[in-house]
Amino acid sequence: MKVLIKHDRLDYKTIYDFIMGLDPTIRFVGLIDDMGRLVYGGMRSGKISLESETESVKIYMEFALISKLHTDFDSKLGEVVYSLTVRRKIKMLSFPINGHIIRLSLEKEADHEKIVNAVLAYISEFDQKPTV
Repeated sequence: MKVLIKHDRLDYKTIYDFIMGLDPTIRFVGLIDDMGRLVYGGMRSGKISLESETESVKIYMEFALISKLHTDFDSKLGEVVYSLTVRRKIKMLSFPINGHIIRLSLEKEADHEKIVNAVLAYISEFDQKPTV
C-alpha cells in the first residue's frame, strides 16, 4: 500500500509524485482544498501554464465550488467519482478525495482513460478520512 496519509493528513507530496509519474502527458497535478486554494502541486518541469496565476486561482475556486454543488445530487445519483473536461488545447481531470480535489491538466492527446483508471486505483487504496 502506498503512503497517502501521514499523521492523519493527506500526504500531498506522495500523491503528487505518484500521479505525475504515471504519464508524460500529464502537464499539471494540484491538490486543492475545499476553499479552492492550491495546497500542493505544480506544472511538470519544462511545461508552461496556459493560464495566468490569477486565472489559475479562479479555476481552483471554480473546481471547489462545482465539487460542492455536485454533492447536492449525491443521494440520488451517487457520489462523483471524477470529472473530465475536454477543451480545444488540453484535458482537465478532477477527483474528489477527503475534502480535497486532485486536479490534473493533460495534453490534448493524453490517454485520459488510462490515467483515470490509474489514479482511481491509487486513491482507492485507503479508506481513512484524514483531516487537513
